[in-house]
Amino acid sequence: IEVGSLMQRGHRHPHPRAAAIQLERWHRVSLYFVFAMLTLSGALWLVFHYFVLVPGAFGLRHHPLEIWCLKLHGAFAMLALLFVGSLMAHHMKRAWHLRRNRASGTIAVAVNAFLIATGYLLYYFGGEDTRPWISALHWGVGMAIPIVLFLHIRFGRRTQVKH
Repeated sequence: IEVGSLMQRGHRHPHPRAAAIQLERWHRVSLYFVFAMLTLSGALWLVFHYFVLVPGAFGLRHHPLEIWCLKLHGAFAMLALLFVGSLMAHHMKRAWHLRRNRASGTIAVAVNAFLIATGYLLYYFGGEDTRPWISALHWGVGMAIPIVLFLHIRFGRRTQVKH
């Protein structure tokens, strides 16, 4: 079925160049959900880690939900790796070749790469001296990811080819 014949019948179908980089609905919704849960679990960890202490046998200690927020955050981080990787074959490659949304896309990739690297460092290399610094860098940038992704999506929709 050609795009022209669909348009003549009243079907709304994106321009072929836009369709080349536009995500399918399930993919887009999955990405939004994973990044929302990743951000929420990280934010909840911050709250429980820095602001919520409970009495324990030997004084105040961290709330038991703190560790569960971190475990949930790690699980969604694995899903985020999967979904960000799934964007490379079509979305990123085609958008790059079409010269669409390169600046915000590059920033989004760089921010995600930074979060992956600092998450890896926290899990595998963070010692008692370096962990607080790596953690602060990770969550400081991590709290900005919703803004980065929102702007990338917004700029991408603005530059869509009109049909």
